Amino acid sequence: MTPLLTLYGRPGCHLCDVALRVVRRVQLDHPFTLAEVDIDTEDGLLKRYLERIPVLALDGKELYDFFVDEADLRARLAHGPPRPELRAHDPLESRPRMSAPDLTSQGAVPPAPERLSMGVAARLARYLQVLTQARREGKETVSSQELSTWTKVNSTQIRRDLSGFGKFGKRGVGYNVDALVAQIRKILRTAGPHNIALFGAGHLGRAIASSDIFADHGFSVVAVFDNAPDAIGSAIGHLTVRPVTEVAVAVEEEDIVVGVLAVPNAAAQEIADVLVSAQVKIIFNYSEALLQVPPEVTVHTSSPAVDLLYALYFHLT
Repeated sequence: MTPLLTLYGRPGCHLCDVALRVVRRVQLDHPFTLAEVDIDTEDGLLKRYLERIPVLALDGKELYDFFVDEADLRARLAHGPPRPELRAHDPLESRPRMSAPDLTSQGAVPPAPERLSMGVAARLARYLQVLTQARREGKETVSSQELSTWTKVNSTQIRRDLSGFGKFGKRGVGYNVDALVAQIRKILRTAGPHNIALFGAGHLGRAIASSDIFADHGFSVVAVFDNAPDAIGSAIGHLTVRPVTEVAVAVEEEDIVVGVLAVPNAAAQEIADVLVSAQVKIIFNYSEALLQVPPEVTVHTSSPAVDLLYALYFHLT
């Protein structure tokens, strides 16, 4: 009997389009019948699926919401009838289905097969930044106009960006801050936790380690390193400064995925080389050094001077 896959979505939903492309790709190797259902056609479907699309069901049993796990879907189709669990790898498989407004308990979304454009990703990251601050200040809902005021992004663009992934807000009410933070983190695939190694125990390093700037977004500084003999062994919060020679061990034991460089320019390349050797793929660079790294390693350099020039340009023009 040919399996029946049902994809629930709606027009204009970016993640629905991504899910459809995944399903079509799988269909080339594993024959099945595909039914696409527009949830806007029935109130019952809209209420059930609005905050979870895309949702994919196999022979009537829901398998995935928000994204389609291509490898798992291929395995299911290759090995016969669907297994009873929601996802073989999902620790939340026994979770109850949630009502539409509650978006915060769905857990992290594994990487989707296609990337966002740089413009959309940058704007979503900015929305996440201001929403996190709004939550810290006790706000429960925000409007697109408020987001526009804080981010300097046109409110129409904000609504367009967010509506591409589903319907998050309510007319006249705005967006639920907690729910939107959770969903943007899923879209950006940064729901965490993610562990950071910080390099540099000077004034900047200590300020970074003691700040909530990373913790608010699911990042944890789990190790601090320095080469200065008088810094090694000193305490920064609950962490003890370690020598750079221990980086490789720390990366493996602490599951470190990001290296943050708060070091002088002259030391930055040496530290970057150590991180590359330890298989760390993301480097956040607070120095002005132009780092040479392999293509698979991403370097983001944060410069207050450049940020000020950018702001000054838009102020003058």
